[in-house]
Amino acid sequence: MIGLPCARRRSLPLPTIVEMIWGCIGFGLTVTGTLMQISLPDRLPQSITFGTWPPVMAWSFEPGYTFSLQVAAVLLCGCICGPIGGGLAQIAYLSVGLAGFAVFVGGGGIDYLTHPQIGYLIACIPAAMCVGHFAFRKNASLLYLTLCTLGGLLVLHLGGLLGLLIKIPFGAELWEAILKFSVFPLPGQILSAFIAAGCGWVVRRLLWS
Repeated sequence: MIGLPCARRRSLPLPTIVEMIWGCIGFGLTVTGTLMQISLPDRLPQSITFGTWPPVMAWSFEPGYTFSLQVAAVLLCGCICGPIGGGLAQIAYLSVGLAGFAVFVGGGGIDYLTHPQIGYLIACIPAAMCVGHFAFRKNASLLYLTLCTLGGLLVLHLGGLLGLLIKIPFGAELWEAILKFSVFPLPGQILSAFIAAGCGWVVRRLLWS
């Protein structure tokens, strides 16, 4: 049976074998979650057109609201893989995607370093570690895990927004990018945080209770 992925005292600043195993499990979860999508029947605004500055917004509605389970998988990694295992999983995921393997939502490749979304991808690392750090501080209840995953989602978006601010000058283009990458995906990602907390709570009950 795999041991607990929680932090332990160590003589060297290196991950333990158990943490590396959980990192591999988390990497598989993240890739699988990225490839899975959920579609909701409600019509929610998914795009916006900017006119003049200040922007004149024209809403367009898509037939349904579809989102990937990538964020759910990232947050779930923290819940069950711990801070080190969850962080290793996201480092591996980012490395494999930048190496050219199509594990990201839109594919893969080194060109993603110039993509506005790269900040969100990099922020998956501290997000998973943050969730893992707090999730293993005590015997977590479902409510506590939900708060952990919502906190991880906040870390993810703060990192993503920082990346947008670095890459895009202030103006209409920046606001459009914020709406595209943070505002419109947020309903699905909040649902993903609840899904991750629920799945994490069940797995932890089965493995360690």
